[in-house]
Amino acid sequence: MTSHSHALITLLSFFPLFTFFTLTAGEEQSDSLRVQHQRIMFWNVENAFWPADDSLREDDEFTPEGIRHWTRSRLRQKLLQLTRVIVAAGDGMAPMIVGLAEVEGDSAMHYWTHNTPLWDQHYNYIVSEGPDVRGIQTALLYQPTDFKLIHADFHRVVMPEGVRPTRDVLHAAGRVVSGDTLDVIVCHLPSRLGGAKQTQAAREAAQRTVMHVADSVRYRRRSPNIVIMGDMNDFAKRSKAWWGKDYVNLMIPLQKSLKLHPSAYGSHKYQGEWVFLDQFIVFSPSSPSLQALSALYGGSNPSNFSNPRVFHLPFMLIEDSSHLGHRPKRSYYGYQYEGGYSDHLPILLDFDVFFR
Repeated sequence: MTSHSHALITLLSFFPLFTFFTLTAGEEQSDSLRVQHQRIMFWNVENAFWPADDSLREDDEFTPEGIRHWTRSRLRQKLLQLTRVIVAAGDGMAPMIVGLAEVEGDSAMHYWTHNTPLWDQHYNYIVSEGPDVRGIQTALLYQPTDFKLIHADFHRVVMPEGVRPTRDVLHAAGRVVSGDTLDVIVCHLPSRLGGAKQTQAAREAAQRTVMHVADSVRYRRRSPNIVIMGDMNDFAKRSKAWWGKDYVNLMIPLQKSLKLHPSAYGSHKYQGEWVFLDQFIVFSPSSPSLQALSALYGGSNPSNFSNPRVFHLPFMLIEDSSHLGHRPKRSYYGYQYEGGYSDHLPILLDFDVFFR
């Protein structure tokens, strides 16, 4: 980690927060103010398919008769692995919110939350049913006692002519213990398959939908707290033209640190190099105590969110036989069954909820 990045983490860890966000999981109490430590997680879980053919989707390879011989037993093994990571990421208490990409609809989510140890974590879930041709969707796991769902909806992305449809953008609003509203937007932008430049217009179309949802929240709420999370299928962008001057991509310092520390981990290994395709972008009322951080974000203010990072444990990784170091342990490496987790590592974001 660079001294630049180390300074960032130190500042984020020690500045007081004046609305509602910062560090791990639990609750502390003072004479007049209590703070509930919470955590947000995002993970592209890679092909969590329900093992049955959907005649309207291109999902044949993830069926028992398909080329991958995908069965309910293999799905269960994958979900057990994912559950193990989610619980570990919360230090024994599962994160309050887990945004997900690449789950195949309600069947997979219902099975996961009712027929695996994830049941013990008491999650409710929301899942989209968008037009992606493979059937993969965005989803959200949430703890209903800490995130009281007020509203959830899905937003269709209007793609350029001739480009196949993509995943819906998921938006959920919930009330936290302080009474404040947290708006969560989960997205999975179109892939780079076919070339980054050739597919850029498709990602820009999806990004415009994300920003439309976020901006509509800003106009409705007096003091909005918005976190956008997702697989952006592109590197963290500093450009104000991409997210707008009032939004902050919290992964930019981490993306920069990878260039200086090749042994560090990103959320995805792309052509032998770790990168941050998975990102948190936030909008939140400015906090005066955090103005000192603004230069690190090109003049923007990260406000109430803190300590963005990638999460990994040794069992989630495997030696990279094609490149140096390690790579994520996947369910399949090519068509060879590996019995692992995903080709992405999850990312985490900490926050505090202050209340009386």
